[in-house]
Amino acid sequence: GGWLLILGWLLHYLPFFTMGRILYYHHYFPAMLFSSMITGLTWDSLLRSGDLLLSPPMARTVHLGGLAALSFASLYSFYLFHPLSYGMTGPLAHDAGSPMAGLKWMESWEF
Repeated sequence: GGWLLILGWLLHYLPFFTMGRILYYHHYFPAMLFSSMITGLTWDSLLRSGDLLLSPPMARTVHLGGLAALSFASLYSFYLFHPLSYGMTGPLAHDAGSPMAGLKWMESWEF
């Protein structure tokens, strides 16, 4: 099942490398959907393999803790970047007073 998701991600992501025009956020939404499904599948597979090294009760605790950590990280990431999805107001990210200033992790990001 995972290989089909990877194929779907490749088919939606790779064509944008050949484009010579401006690419907007919405161009990556189909690839992001496949990426999210691959992330869930990978996390679940890794966390379920904990029973090979740990006792069953401990493996279940690690599995549930890992799922809780992934859920928290997803929600926190949404909280941080939601102004980009819903329309930012105020100063741009390169201004010191902007709430988005700390989120511009790469110089190539423009927001």
